Amino acid sequence: MLSRLKRENREVSIKHVVLTIIFWALTLACILLIFLLSNIPLNEATSFTDIITYIRGEAPKISFSMADNAVVGTIGHLFEFGLLTVFSYMAISSTNKISVKTSYAESPLKILKSDNEMNIIFTLWFTILNAIFDEYHQLFITGHTNGVVDLCKDIIGIIIVLLMIRIIFTISLKVRGKNEIRYT
Repeated sequence: MLSRLKRENREVSIKHVVLTIIFWALTLACILLIFLLSNIPLNEATSFTDIITYIRGEAPKISFSMADNAVVGTIGHLFEFGLLTVFSYMAISSTNKISVKTSYAESPLKILKSDNEMNIIFTLWFTILNAIFDEYHQLFITGHTNGVVDLCKDIIGIIIVLLMIRIIFTISLKVRGKNEIRYT
């Protein structure tokens, strides 16, 4: 019982430190993957199969029609930035839980009404900035155009995942019979 009390009174949560390191590493790996995929010149890889073979260092064997490429490209944008959103949300959320004394809950100035809203807003800004930097990077890659259209696809993927996170968070609270802690 005494050791349990000592663990609960710690200033730093070891579990959340470990989770923070893991989720930030996954977030950085996802950012690197997005950078590597957007670094492929479009004249060398025009379909998903071509991208895989380009990464392997082989010559492309199969090619899809332009319509297939547009669908695969849209799904790719939605998926890669959706995945980045999940990892960055988890990283920001676990970072906020490392120490009770330095968490958002202890801040004297609370602009947002809950920790979850704060995590969602920070994740939104972080992922949108990554999308903007990715599209800027693609300006210098041969054959890449549609920067604004691609940015919109990225943002749609981000928003869809954040809405799913919010819905899952709310449902999980209701299932456990809890309410979201809101600040006044």
